[in-house]
Amino acid sequence: VGGFPILDVLDELKIRPTVAINSSMCRDYPRLLRACLERGWEIAVHGTHATRMLTSRMSEEQEREHIATAIDEVRNACGQRPAGWIGQEFGESARTPFLVAEHGLSYIADWPNDEQPYPMLTQPALVSLPQQPNWDDVQLQWLRQVPPTRYPEIVRSACDTLLHEGGTQARMLTLGIHPWLSGQSHRVRYTRAALAEVVARDGVWQADGASIAAHYRQWMAQQGRLGDNP
Repeated sequence: VGGFPILDVLDELKIRPTVAINSSMCRDYPRLLRACLERGWEIAVHGTHATRMLTSRMSEEQEREHIATAIDEVRNACGQRPAGWIGQEFGESARTPFLVAEHGLSYIADWPNDEQPYPMLTQPALVSLPQQPNWDDVQLQWLRQVPPTRYPEIVRSACDTLLHEGGTQARMLTLGIHPWLSGQSHRVRYTRAALAEVVARDGVWQADGASIAAHYRQWMAQQGRLGDNP
């Protein structure tokens, strides 16, 4: 239900997001999936179920099957091969990037250890797009109990700092938004206010993950620094 207020906010602000969708959602909520596809939004693979994380307790065969199933089912539902992988709850094993790369995806967004894209040592090379849990709505408002009224202020502060630092080298501000939380009637106004803070600023390129990864690959190729083995 919370998905539709979020759709309205994104439409109003003309934001083209990356939508992280697991394969079970493709089957269970086709109306929401159609709404995203009709808008031309990027769909990234988000595993198979919200309750099934990748971990090192899985065997390689189990993990390989999980990743293959998720990618194939999302691809079939969307009619196109996805470019990105966003793991459930940032869950990975040490094998995950290599297995994702084997399936021909372009980027992975599970590593919050930087504020710029960087190449990973996979074959072929994945681009890591940092996604910061510090600004994730569930981390802030659900787990840490930060009041939703503070959300726009937090996003504004992060954006101001990254814009300043990005004067010489670009920075990424990635906001994880979950409709079941931020789409609630008493929260959606603060979600809109936070996003409006970002899009109103000069010097911000609002782009989905696939566009950022493609731009980064092009830049790295021009520098002669990105090949199959970076």
